[in-house]
Amino acid sequence: MASASSVSRLVVIIILINVGAISDTTISVTTSAAGLLSSPILLEREALLATGWWVNNWATTGNYTSDHCKWTGISCNSAVSVIGVSLLWYENDNITGELGRFKFSCFPNLRSFKIRSNYLLSGSIPSEITVLSTIRTLELTSNNLTGIIPSEMGRLRNLVHLDLSNNHLTGHIPPTLGRLSKLKILNLSSNSLVGNVPSTLGHLTQLTTLAIASNQINGSIPLEIENLKVLQVLDLSRNEIGGSIPSTIGHLKRLRILDLSQNKLVGPIPSSVGPLTQLTTLNMHSNRINGSIPLEIGNLNFLQVLGLSDNKLEGPIPSTIASLVSLTSLSLHYNNLIGPIPLTLGHLNRLTDLDLSENKLVGPIPSSVGHLNFLQVLDLSNNKLEGPIPSTIASLVNLTYLSLQDNNLTGPIPSTLGHLDRLTYLDLSENKLVGPIPSSVGHLNFLQVLDLPNNKLEGPIPSTIASLVNLKSLSLEYNNLTGSIPLTLGHLNRLTFLDLSDNKLDGPIPPELMNCSKLTTLILGNNLLSGSIPSQIGKLQELYYLDLSCNSINGKIPYQLGAIPGIHTVDLSMNNLSGGIPVFVRKVPHLDVSGNKFGGEIPTTLANAPPPHHKMIATLLVAIILAMVAFLALIFGILIIRRRRDKEVEPTGTGEITKCADEFAIWNYDGRITFQDMIEATEDFDIKYCIGTGGYGSVYRARLPSGKVVALKKLHRSETEELASLESFRNEARLLSQIRHRNIVKLYGFCLHKTCMFLIYEYMEMGSLFCVLRTDEEAIGLDWTKRVNIVKGMAHALSYLHHHCTPPIVHRDISSNNILLNSELEAFVADFGIARLLNFDSSNRTLLAGTFGYIAPELAYTMIVTEKCDVYSFGVVALEVLVGRHPEALLSSSSSSLDKNIKLIDLLDPRLPPPGDQMIRQDIILVSTVVFSCLRSQPKSRPTMQLVSNEFIARNKTPMQKPFHEISILELRNQEMYLVD
Repeated sequence: MASASSVSRLVVIIILINVGAISDTTISVTTSAAGLLSSPILLEREALLATGWWVNNWATTGNYTSDHCKWTGISCNSAVSVIGVSLLWYENDNITGELGRFKFSCFPNLRSFKIRSNYLLSGSIPSEITVLSTIRTLELTSNNLTGIIPSEMGRLRNLVHLDLSNNHLTGHIPPTLGRLSKLKILNLSSNSLVGNVPSTLGHLTQLTTLAIASNQINGSIPLEIENLKVLQVLDLSRNEIGGSIPSTIGHLKRLRILDLSQNKLVGPIPSSVGPLTQLTTLNMHSNRINGSIPLEIGNLNFLQVLGLSDNKLEGPIPSTIASLVSLTSLSLHYNNLIGPIPLTLGHLNRLTDLDLSENKLVGPIPSSVGHLNFLQVLDLSNNKLEGPIPSTIASLVNLTYLSLQDNNLTGPIPSTLGHLDRLTYLDLSENKLVGPIPSSVGHLNFLQVLDLPNNKLEGPIPSTIASLVNLKSLSLEYNNLTGSIPLTLGHLNRLTFLDLSDNKLDGPIPPELMNCSKLTTLILGNNLLSGSIPSQIGKLQELYYLDLSCNSINGKIPYQLGAIPGIHTVDLSMNNLSGGIPVFVRKVPHLDVSGNKFGGEIPTTLANAPPPHHKMIATLLVAIILAMVAFLALIFGILIIRRRRDKEVEPTGTGEITKCADEFAIWNYDGRITFQDMIEATEDFDIKYCIGTGGYGSVYRARLPSGKVVALKKLHRSETEELASLESFRNEARLLSQIRHRNIVKLYGFCLHKTCMFLIYEYMEMGSLFCVLRTDEEAIGLDWTKRVNIVKGMAHALSYLHHHCTPPIVHRDISSNNILLNSELEAFVADFGIARLLNFDSSNRTLLAGTFGYIAPELAYTMIVTEKCDVYSFGVVALEVLVGRHPEALLSSSSSSLDKNIKLIDLLDPRLPPPGDQMIRQDIILVSTVVFSCLRSQPKSRPTMQLVSNEFIARNKTPMQKPFHEISILELRNQEMYLVD
């Protein structure tokens, strides 16, 4: 053993070597001081120095002391022996290298070891850690640790708190953890663990928290869990756990939080949950749970959150739910619940969120709902509710979201709804409402979406709507509205979507309407409008879709229409337009000018309208043809009705409907859909219903007889001709229709017909992310919080496709055109799995995969598509969200030399003010860091989407100490190195 003096001199040398950069700090250890310390204490100090973690800190701060007990994060006992290490990101950002640098064998008295949120700390958990016989707390959460959990950890018999969450650990949960008899907290969430929950965990009788969420755990919930009598938190969410919920879970009387959501659980909710009277949160959403909601759930007096949505629950809503007087959130949507809404629901006067949508509820909306004074979200859509809208809803003065869409509600719209002055979203569409639109709707100053289509509303459009200065979407189609279009609608300068079609509106199109310069969609078809097309239409520079069809509009097509750069679809058919067809109009991708009175030379591609000199003959022919069509339709209708009576297959309890066109199948839609419904809804795929075109086909908006709107993707004929097997297509389509994720567009079913082939999808109101970003007003509406959430939503969806689907699904074409937004501007991944549908017998080799500008670089030299190609494309879209446009310059290899001169704040979309909130800034730094990890040129060096998703779930922060406005792209590229699989 070396003398104390020689050891001291060695320590000085080590320090001077590592901190030579600190020229103005004197560091020394005297021989006499060292002589007072025993060799074990010196070994502890040497072991601390050997990690380099504290030396790096001194190099940054210049704060050095020879007393290691005063070093950051170190605590000692009276014998100057280290008993605690606590290194947190916000205290020390110099924790680099592997965890194995720390020599645990040198610290016999260590009781607590905490390293949290240090993303540069990597490597595996060393087996040597098991020598810590006195350790009570071991926290290694939110680092970059990999490898397995050593089975030897079962030797740490004094361990009370074990937290390994938010890392990249793999393998199984060691059954030996069941030997840690003193353990109270076990958190293994947000890793990549597989296998079952070990039954031996049932031996941990002192456990208060068991959290294994966000892994890939399968199997069933072990029965032995009933032994955890003092358990307060049980979180097994976001895994692949199957089987039923054991009835013995009712033995866990002290449970406060029970989260089993997003698994594959089946069977009923056991009535034994009734004795869990301490529960504050009960989450079981997104499983396959069936049966009824047990009456005993009403015993949970302290329950604040009840989430049972997205299951297969049936039967009525139990009246005992009214006993849950502490409830703030009740989500029962996407089930098969029947019966009326209990009158006693009005007793839940602390509710802020009530979502009963997508069920089969009947009867009236109880007036007692007006007692829910704190309610902010009320969604009763897609049920079978009837009767009037209760006037008591006007008492819900805190309401921001109200959707009663797709019911059988009757009577007028209560004028008292104008009292809900905090509303941002109001959807009363697809009902049987009558009477006028109340002028009081103009009092809803914060309203952004007003949807009233497919009712029986009458009278004029109230001019007070012009007061809704925040309105972005106005849908009044399929009513009986009369009068002229109010001139004051031109005051809605944030409006992007306007649909007044299929009414009885008359008079001219007001030129003032063209002051809505942010409009992307303008639909006025099938009214009684007259006059000419206003020349001011050229002001609508963002216009994408224009439909003025089936009116009595006359005059010429204004040349100003040609000044709209991105217009995609123009339907001017069935009017009285005359003159020639301007050359610029012919360049519109989707154009219909048929049924007009054009003169001069008409291109053959547009010659749908008869020439003027055959007008009388044409009129006669049309009359004869219409009469013949009507007669044939009558005969055909009778035959169809008879055939349906003989051969119609009734819908099953799960909503499955199968009918033949040649092959027509619907699985995930609550209602009756026929092939003929689809053809009639799109008028045999008329171009005026087309809302977009992609690599695999064109997308059409279809309003069904029920009023429900769906999206139809009609596949290109070249794709349908390459189908290898109808049976394979059917099986793949059924598999894809079972995918349920909050950020993935639902596939309802498909149709195979000799004339066409299409897929039936959930409809997204706000269209594609691409279109939103290219529109200034829409882009400004996407504030930083929404943009961060869009990126996170994409990540969660792709993680689900890659890691939670069997077999895994590689999207192959992630782009901003395939990310759709709903009315709440939440992101949904579309077009997933189409490559699999069309290429069943092929490998992953492809001649073309993806959209130019989003394709991973390796596809230039290898034809193999992997999930890492999706990761790269995700990175491009995520960067596009931050930048506000396609980040072409940032993706080029030559731009890397400029990174050190480009600041993150200069990269961000200039249409938004710089983020001011500290939390949002941290989110943007995290997203940026992840983005550059995903854009690495080598596929193997990119993270998996599960890793990215877990990073976002944990809301991890990156160790950036510099002010936000000083962070450069180069620093982000260097920082992203921690995200390596």
